[in-house]
Amino acid sequence: MKIETSRFGELEIDEEQIFTFPMGILGFARCKEFVVIDHTEDSPFKWLQSLEEGGLAFIITDPLFFRPDYHIKLRRSELAMLEPVTEDDLVVSVIMTIPENPQDMSANLMAPVIFNMTNRTGIQHVLTNSQYPVKYFALRKKDQADVDTVAAAQNTKAISLS
Repeated sequence: MKIETSRFGELEIDEEQIFTFPMGILGFARCKEFVVIDHTEDSPFKWLQSLEEGGLAFIITDPLFFRPDYHIKLRRSELAMLEPVTEDDLVVSVIMTIPENPQDMSANLMAPVIFNMTNRTGIQHVLTNSQYPVKYFALRKKDQADVDTVAAAQNTKAISLS
């Protein structure tokens, strides 16, 4: 399948690469199909590109890249739409905002994007009663202080199910 995008031009997409977001992404409910594209081979960033709207793409990354202590616990009922069998089916990413000044780069830790790698579905889940902010400044020293204190307790998975 071929799609036309504003950032990447024409892309050839293998149907097996497509993720279906039954509820879309917050603010973009009409867009249900996305593909993940590497920014560059060695970059921690990826693009979540809409198939319906060629001009719509989000920068995403693993939250553990900036917050080694980031961990969310969700009930299976909260992820019913994804139909996960185990935690290993799931990958958690966060949407980044990268303005002109890279020091102002922020991550939305309150509304992670959760992918089921087995059945290729995804959701953006808003955490309730969360200590994580919508706008976490990833490169600012004052915001990194709490990360430095927990660096030894790095998680290998950012999610657990109950």
